[in-house]
Amino acid sequence: MISEKIIEIIREDADTLTNRLCKDLLSREETKGYRKLNKDIVYERVYDVYSRLGWWLQGDKRKAEIRDHYLKLGAQRFHEGIPISDVVMALLLIKRHLWLFVRETNFFDSSFQLMQALEFNNRVVLFFDRAIYFTCVGYENEERRTKENPKKV
Repeated sequence: MISEKIIEIIREDADTLTNRLCKDLLSREETKGYRKLNKDIVYERVYDVYSRLGWWLQGDKRKAEIRDHYLKLGAQRFHEGIPISDVVMALLLIKRHLWLFVRETNFFDSSFQLMQALEFNNRVVLFFDRAIYFTCVGYENEERRTKENPKKV
């Protein structure tokens, strides 16, 4: 199956993929909020997204697990003072770098593989749509909670 082959490519070159993304993430104006974090922490977080994507694509994670993780991630980013627009852009960049990397590998050598890749793309898009949505919800919930109970923060 094509998704297994792409997951294998991601795992084999996860370090290269993650380093490229971190360089882009930390240099963009749209994600400047991440510059206040240690580069090793940013690396670990990007790597974590790619890992979770792999688990999702293999069917090892359910929607509820993705929801719970990204709700917590949204709350954590709120407390770190990273604007939600930076967080969303970071997730979009992770998705974009994944596809740029897969294209670089000249993975698609037939129209059949291309069709399989489009199906795979739909699954990747669904993962990131959920990640972005639940991150925003977690961020907003935490923002609302801190406004209602400022002493508990």
